[in-house]
Amino acid sequence: MIFSREKCAWYWLSTSIPALATVSFCYGRPWLFLFVLIAAILIGDSILGEDFNAAGRPEPQASVGVGVPLAFVTWWEVAALIACERAVRARPLEFVGLTVASGVLSAFAMAHIHEVMHRPNRLSRVVSDLALAWAGYPHYRVVHLLHHAHVGNPRYGSTAHAGLSLWRHVSRSFWGALVVGFENEFVYIHKRRRSRLLIPVLTCAAMTMLIAWKGGRYGIVFYLGQSAISVFIVEAIGYIQHYGLSESDRPESQIAWDVPWWLSNRLFANNGRHTHHHLEQTQRFDQLGCVGEPLPAGYLHMFFLALLPPLWFSVMDRRLPKKIASTVVPRRQG
Repeated sequence: MIFSREKCAWYWLSTSIPALATVSFCYGRPWLFLFVLIAAILIGDSILGEDFNAAGRPEPQASVGVGVPLAFVTWWEVAALIACERAVRARPLEFVGLTVASGVLSAFAMAHIHEVMHRPNRLSRVVSDLALAWAGYPHYRVVHLLHHAHVGNPRYGSTAHAGLSLWRHVSRSFWGALVVGFENEFVYIHKRRRSRLLIPVLTCAAMTMLIAWKGGRYGIVFYLGQSAISVFIVEAIGYIQHYGLSESDRPESQIAWDVPWWLSNRLFANNGRHTHHHLEQTQRFDQLGCVGEPLPAGYLHMFFLALLPPLWFSVMDRRLPKKIASTVVPRRQG
């Protein structure tokens, strides 16, 4: 049983998410998709528990390579197009459902786009840039590389000081990283005379104009709404992964919080093995291990917990390194 759970083929389970979304959107049932998805992940993580072989580097095994992330991204784009097409002629309740469901799906796709983005070839970068434009985060690749280079520095996004709530963190992280990203891009262009942001930003602008032309104001509201939801969830995941671990406070060995739950990692391309990813960012997702301090539950459990700051603080502050925990109370910001 242990061996069967660790087969790489289980990573293909993640593609059931955009597949379910595609069917649900076609039949006008976005709320059903959200209910089934959230319930399945919450219950699945609780029942299936942690990876058996999550600790340390996994043993060499057959790899799924970039196939799973590419399949997920491709299927997600199909589902997103269907949602957009239905949204412009949907009734209010279905319209809101399609917007929310598409935003959640885009956020989940970001874990797979992130994996494609880290592959060292030009095609992967182009594919990820185009996908990021639809997800509403065209500058993500640039700011994410800066995050890797300056992990633990809140100025570059994702990291939140101990005592800072998710609600205050999201806007700070997104807009702060946006400003720093463009500042860095100007320096990069001056040195190398080519832009990393030009293609994704132009793609995002062209996509917005096309949606406005085809779908009118409803199309624009749908696109902007799903993008806002996607960005919020992505920033929330960064918050969960790096809460309280600013470089000025954290021990040198603690870069991030890991999520060792089996289902979360199979659905999100081992994004929960986040410490190892920071240590070896070019390592394939199916060869990452849980080498950092673990969170007490899966991603979705922690996400809902983070939405309620008092509960989040009560669970997470006691897990912080002693040096950080001693300063939490006077620094706490609602």
